Amino acid sequence: MSCLRPMLSTAIRCRCRALQLATVQSSTLASTCTATTSTKMFNLQETCDQYRPVHIFTRHFSSVSAVQYQSEGGTTPYYTPAEEKPSLGRKILNTLGFTGKLRVNKYRLRNSGLHMYACCTDGIDFSDFFEACGLPDTLNSWFLIMELHVWMCLVRMKQEGEEGKIVCRWLVYTMWEDVRTRGKAMGVSSSQMNESLNVWTEQFYAMIFSYDEGVICDDRTLAAAIWRTIFNKSCDDPEMIERLVAYIRQQMPHIDDLDTEQLLKYGKVTWLPFDPKMPLE
Repeated sequence: MSCLRPMLSTAIRCRCRALQLATVQSSTLASTCTATTSTKMFNLQETCDQYRPVHIFTRHFSSVSAVQYQSEGGTTPYYTPAEEKPSLGRKILNTLGFTGKLRVNKYRLRNSGLHMYACCTDGIDFSDFFEACGLPDTLNSWFLIMELHVWMCLVRMKQEGEEGKIVCRWLVYTMWEDVRTRGKAMGVSSSQMNESLNVWTEQFYAMIFSYDEGVICDDRTLAAAIWRTIFNKSCDDPEMIERLVAYIRQQMPHIDDLDTEQLLKYGKVTWLPFDPKMPLE
């Protein structure tokens, strides 16, 4: 047994070193991805009318109604997102007859994803965030605040197994369809919209990586993620970042405490109010 101790100690040290390198690489990758997408980002409002705020175009219609139509069976989007391919282990279990049973049927979960996205747009007062963060009232600013709330919903639904995956899939699908619809309402050409969607897709997944790391680690890491993503590495007032950090730290336990049945069946998410003049501790 004593001869194994040096080997175990060496293995443990190697494992710790690997984890340290992975943490450093993850931070570098998130920063690189955000920097790359930020350099390619352009203001969509300038392509149509730089003197008109984005809410004139976007707040006249509901987010959900903009990307769906009514049918006899209910509310169904124009086409369905790609299904996630099952893993080898899941295929084997399905072959053996262990298919499992969803707590809520797929149709209801699909609608829950649509309604959850509506809570991330229609349930948020974006003007408060624009004021607190000093952001211009543009489609790009709206997207940055919206994706922050979508990410918090994704974090919550990832805890709900297969049902949560289905809700997340439809939540993200509805988000991209709504962004495309809003850009079209603002008069953005198809080529410009496609280019911007490619940039936003890269930014979205880089944002998820950064925010996940920040919420798991400490406030300093989360503040760095907000500084890179929302403020594009240019913020002279640290209190703006601090308010968003406090807002996220308050929202996460609130969302965790929401009733699982209500989330899976109806996709109803409530948000704590955001005060742009909230005193900081």
